[in-house]
Amino acid sequence: MSDAPLKLLFVKESQNWPRSSGHDVHGFHMMKALADRGHAVSLATVAPPTDMALAGLPLESRYVLDPQKSQGSPLRFTALQRRFTSYFGVPDGLSHSLAKILEQGGFDAVVVVARHLLPLLRVVRNSVRVWYPADDPAWHHLSRLKLLKRETWGELKLAALNGLFERSFRASFDRIWVVSPTDRTAARLITGCREVDLIPNGVDAEYYRPGRCAELPRSAVFWGRLDFGPNVEALEWFLAQAWPSVRAAVPDARLDVFGFNPTDRVRKLAGTAGVSLFPDLPDLRDEVRRRQVVVLPFVSGGGIKNKLLEAAAMGMPIVASRWAMSGLKGQPAVTVAGDWAKSLRELWMDDTNRARLGRAARDWVTRHHTWNAAAATAEAGIRRMRTRSG
Repeated sequence: MSDAPLKLLFVKESQNWPRSSGHDVHGFHMMKALADRGHAVSLATVAPPTDMALAGLPLESRYVLDPQKSQGSPLRFTALQRRFTSYFGVPDGLSHSLAKILEQGGFDAVVVVARHLLPLLRVVRNSVRVWYPADDPAWHHLSRLKLLKRETWGELKLAALNGLFERSFRASFDRIWVVSPTDRTAARLITGCREVDLIPNGVDAEYYRPGRCAELPRSAVFWGRLDFGPNVEALEWFLAQAWPSVRAAVPDARLDVFGFNPTDRVRKLAGTAGVSLFPDLPDLRDEVRRRQVVVLPFVSGGGIKNKLLEAAAMGMPIVASRWAMSGLKGQPAVTVAGDWAKSLRELWMDDTNRARLGRAARDWVTRHHTWNAAAATAEAGIRRMRTRSG
């Protein structure tokens, strides 16, 4: 197997700053890690990224996909595929624009990040075609289905829709990159593709590192995109099911919530006693370090929780639900809550134990969740596919 550098093209809707979505986080860091390993990485986006969004990313080339581009042969889609491209808003112009880039490039692999741009891989020829959803879309919706909650029943329809979408474009990709064993199982079952690479997310341990900040007593923190279903559901569950007993045990306990685009539902939740909302803060590292404990009370969603890796890298003590532990490697230094009030009260009262758990968390995450390891796995899969087809 040749160790020559690979020429790689990543295709995304956008690359944003601040990196508040999972696709922005794992897309950026996977590209950077592959470039750091010596590969020539290029990026094509629909929305032009800002310089800040690409800071520190050594790209070979940057391209912008033009949705209005009309040159090229008419695209042949089945009736079902055509319905999906219309449903997800993927005009033929994006495919024509990508085809024009590929004529110039000679890429060893083309990696489409996220769900809805999957149809673009149909125009890729003579390159390994990789779909990088990270979290399987169909499983994501199934995880949010609660049979006893009528308001979640629509998730079953969305799961079926996404599963059919994935299956209908099966011939368009050679490999899938996902971040957890559950997502790998789901992707194999739904798409029929056996070449599903398990690539757990890493963390930028230099950016997210411990720091000295004056702590706020009896404080906990949660953060994330606040228009993302699993984050909202985690907050809703925690404030209804756990927070009342926490406040009963520790009356001056406080929970501070940080994140972008809080929905009306989140703003209403922030009216709960002891809870404060801080929306749209671009850099929350110092604010997180000022709180004593990170809480991750997830009850839905797939993949790996990036905020857990970030918290561990910052040396924070973490209390989490079992759901939040999905896809993690090694033995995470995380307190899995049964009794949230007991776990939080004990940590708030014990400075030494908080410091010990924080050190153990950083040691764990820097051993088991590096982007270099993720990139090495991705690279190996591409090389195997090229060797097989060559």
